[in-house]
Amino acid sequence: MVPAVSHPGNGVTSSIRHDRRSWLKAVGGSLVSGATCLATDPTGKPPLEPKALAGWRDHYAEELFARALPFWDRHGIDHQRGGFQCALDYDGRQVDSNKFHWYQGRGIWVYSYLHNHFKDRLPGGQHQRTLSIARKAANFWLKHGPDSRGWWPELLSRDGRVLQAFRGDVYSAFTTIEGCQELAFATDDDALRDQSFRWLKQAYGQVTRRDYHDPYAKKPGWRVQGIWIYVLNCCTQMLARWDDKSLKSMADTCIEALLEHHHNPDIGLNNEFLDHDFGRIPEEANRCLVGHCLQGLWHVVKEAHRRGDRGIERTCHERIRRHLDIGWDHVHGGLCEWVNVGQFDYEWGPQKLGSQTIPLKMKGEYNYVKSFWALNEVLVATLVAYESTRARWAARYFTMAQDIADRHFSRRAHGQASYRLATDRRFRFVPRSTRQDNYHPLRRMMLNLQALDRLAKS
Repeated sequence: MVPAVSHPGNGVTSSIRHDRRSWLKAVGGSLVSGATCLATDPTGKPPLEPKALAGWRDHYAEELFARALPFWDRHGIDHQRGGFQCALDYDGRQVDSNKFHWYQGRGIWVYSYLHNHFKDRLPGGQHQRTLSIARKAANFWLKHGPDSRGWWPELLSRDGRVLQAFRGDVYSAFTTIEGCQELAFATDDDALRDQSFRWLKQAYGQVTRRDYHDPYAKKPGWRVQGIWIYVLNCCTQMLARWDDKSLKSMADTCIEALLEHHHNPDIGLNNEFLDHDFGRIPEEANRCLVGHCLQGLWHVVKEAHRRGDRGIERTCHERIRRHLDIGWDHVHGGLCEWVNVGQFDYEWGPQKLGSQTIPLKMKGEYNYVKSFWALNEVLVATLVAYESTRARWAARYFTMAQDIADRHFSRRAHGQASYRLATDRRFRFVPRSTRQDNYHPLRRMMLNLQALDRLAKS
């Protein structure tokens, strides 16, 4: 039986059939999928020896500090007005100069996080410069929101003219919250911290309303796995610094949603969409957006680690492995975008990649579009699992994913510091890029570099 959950602030009344905290305490032992993983995991000496760890650390440091950050400094940051412009081709040339809402909060977070966690690695003068970039971006962005309803415009011109007002995409609020809370910690700005709390509670109340229509859902009221990931991401970072009961309650709800409700034991995978009462939607019951599942699971691991809950961590490690065993392309390498278990005649909607004019059309159980954002989530999730367990399967998938990232997504071999963001199953080249990602790759580099530092000391 699936327990009903009460969501504070959403006006929905549901009976609570058991105590949530008791459920969270027991989840580690009770929710490990009964489905067996495809890959064997022989015991033996951990595969990442000190020499290999040192090599990965050097690789990540070079990728972050010598390539990625200089690329963004030259091409993607508006040093004059503040903010981030991500419509970039492989060589950094701007496709357009507009500023999309998601990228502003994400950029604020990246540069605030650099300031907070990489002081010793940044060369002279760069430590304060990263903070200046985050401050200027926040000043620019917060001039334009929130509006009287509490939301931000979806697209601005370079100089701040509103090109697209808010139409319901609340995800940008969570990116703004994440960025501003990190900046608040960097600057000891209690007012910005408190404002970030208020924004999070408002956004959470909005996305848990029965009449809320998520832009990625077909119908109003559908529960979307991605929302819990965004909320939990903000909660964990805030709770690591500031204690708040309402944040803990939100985090509990997110963990329960990700580990119990969205997890479908019939297939051993998470569903992206549920109805508002957390019931299965027939046409979605066998569908899994694999990269999102891995992203959500490592976010739960991060919160469980903060709480010292090894049971939840173990459950997440098992499920990370399960999703990789099912979602990894064991023929060509890389992570598939979606799987629709057992639906061999399923027709996936047409998808355009980068500058392609002819969309991809696929039919079958797997949607084999390969996305770089998802591969970044594989790299974070597997290193999170390896750091905790030293499991060979985690090291193996990490190594395979890093190889795919370096050979098929990185443009380093062509003298460019950019990345391909999406490709087909065989990694055929798309000649032009219309966007670069100022969040997932940079976050992966920073988090994994910190993990590799810890592993080297252990």
